[in-house]
Amino acid sequence: MDLLLYDELYSNVGCDVADMWLTFPTTNSSRAMIDYAIAAGRYNPRSSRWTEWPATPTEASVLRFFLDLLSAVRAHCWPAGCETFDYVPSGWIVLEDGDCERKTDVVVVGHRDDPERRVSWLNVRVVGELKSSASKSNLDDTILQVANYAREVFGAQPNRRWVPAFTLCGSELRVWRFDRAGACGSTLIDIHQHPEQFLAAITAYATMSATDVGYDPSILFRTDAGEVVFDPTVHWRGEPAGASDGADAYPYVYVPVDTLDAPGSAATLPPESLWSAPCTSWTALSVHPKPISRRIAIATRGSACWKARRRDGAPGSPWGYVLKDQWRSSERDPEGVFLRVAEDGMQGVARYIWHSDVFIPSDGQLRLDDITGLRPASGCASTAAAPTEYPALTKTSTNLIHAGSTFCNRVHTRLLSGPVGRPLLHFGTYTNLLLSLKQAIEAHRHMYTQHRVLHRDVSKNNILLNPSGPGGFLIDFDLAIFTDRTGVTGASHRTGTFDFMALDVLLPLPNQQHTPLHDLESFFYVLLWVCIYYSKDGIRRDPPPKDTIFAPQAKTDVTPWETASGLKAVYMKAKQFNSFVLPTLFPEANECLASTLSAWRKVAMEDDEAEEELGEEVIALRYQQVLDILQAGIDECAGR
Repeated sequence: MDLLLYDELYSNVGCDVADMWLTFPTTNSSRAMIDYAIAAGRYNPRSSRWTEWPATPTEASVLRFFLDLLSAVRAHCWPAGCETFDYVPSGWIVLEDGDCERKTDVVVVGHRDDPERRVSWLNVRVVGELKSSASKSNLDDTILQVANYAREVFGAQPNRRWVPAFTLCGSELRVWRFDRAGACGSTLIDIHQHPEQFLAAITAYATMSATDVGYDPSILFRTDAGEVVFDPTVHWRGEPAGASDGADAYPYVYVPVDTLDAPGSAATLPPESLWSAPCTSWTALSVHPKPISRRIAIATRGSACWKARRRDGAPGSPWGYVLKDQWRSSERDPEGVFLRVAEDGMQGVARYIWHSDVFIPSDGQLRLDDITGLRPASGCASTAAAPTEYPALTKTSTNLIHAGSTFCNRVHTRLLSGPVGRPLLHFGTYTNLLLSLKQAIEAHRHMYTQHRVLHRDVSKNNILLNPSGPGGFLIDFDLAIFTDRTGVTGASHRTGTFDFMALDVLLPLPNQQHTPLHDLESFFYVLLWVCIYYSKDGIRRDPPPKDTIFAPQAKTDVTPWETASGLKAVYMKAKQFNSFVLPTLFPEANECLASTLSAWRKVAMEDDEAEEELGEEVIALRYQQVLDILQAGIDECAGR
């Protein structure tokens, strides 16, 4: 079982929300379906039972019943005039597209040019899980299974606001909605006792519009019928080439025209005024559907970045912007608030262009796109205190249902920045790797000393190379704070990316604050990680060293923070570092950077061993010491 997903969802599951069924109202169509089922002998109203329900339910027999019923209803009394998507049984999902180790039982997929062709998570619209017994409805194992599938959909389709799902355990049906605050599940209904509600739900899943199934209504696409919400399972057919690489080949968003580098040629108000910010003219930016980066998780910020360019540009024009969407905690400032304090032309940090919370049309007016607007009101209530410990996960545990929900509202936010950098792993020379880190640290120091902005999430993905020429820059201020701010930030007590967390962040002392020195230690781990696992050509070592300072976050490890902290605490001691860590470096990295890493390790551990509180003078000294070490390393590498 997936302990990491369990940890993510614990206290983030709202269940028995009766109002979830309001999404699936019974209508004339569902009434016609149950009338057909009765007339065809498929449902017996006297015994309140589906006549073809298997006498001894198994997952396979329940699946056959489900698909046979759908096929019959679709052939005889399907709702007229609606676009219909197919239910596909287990075995059709190409699991290589994701990390899920189990196959789904049934999914609803987008249109396929070849119906016999296997589909992937890119095609999935709705996920379903079937179990033989109603006793499994509330099990952690059942919830984690369907959550695992939802996580794969979020990873493959980061423009999702939510992922619809259902579980059918025996004859008990529960509908789910997974969003960036976790999971919201309905009350259970028995499909024999509530046949019309059952038919309404399974019909709705096959006929949902792009918006209803969870796609972002502020990301649009141009079709022969006009402007519609972008649905990648319908509209995206892969990378266009040549003259077809024009405006209509890509989805697009609207941004204020005065944020861009040149005036718009046809600036207009976006349809139904998708934004609340005052602006007299807007222009469209084409967005490449394949994300530059995205976070594969559920209850999280869900950050996703795409390349963007002016929609009125020539086919094949360069992608000069980065469009970033995320779901920040409502208690946190938007990332753009931190990034925009950097001066224009400042080296070592991404260039701020524009940001806004996303507003969408609803009932004739604009509404902030947040979780409270996606769920029924009863699904947004906090029913439990924040957990201090997690009960054991077993095959029969029901902890997720009974833990309650510590609801955290999240707000959909959009940021436009530039340039489109290159991954740090493509650094080319160790000289350029050190230069990129040095420039990022200089920017980090400037943001802290001049603007009191502390990054708090330094990782290999948050340092990019310049698009051309040497050097790099720091991005991703999602978890940044103004250090003079008081109060909560909506972040957990640990902030950062697991492999690169400082020792004192992995196992923080009571009331311990994140400091610039923790980020400097994270920069060190970034350099070390890159030098262990990658060549300077950006090729991952195969096989990688067996035992390193970086412990993989195992799904079965119930104390991953303690495991990682213990390894780092041992390996960062001088003798162990020289004897066990440096030999794991890529051979050329060891030759070029062993002295740089040793010097930096010594400086990083000085503060770990100090007992007194560190003041601004020590912080300034450590910044300079690290920058001097990197400059010495650049000189020593001499272009290699």
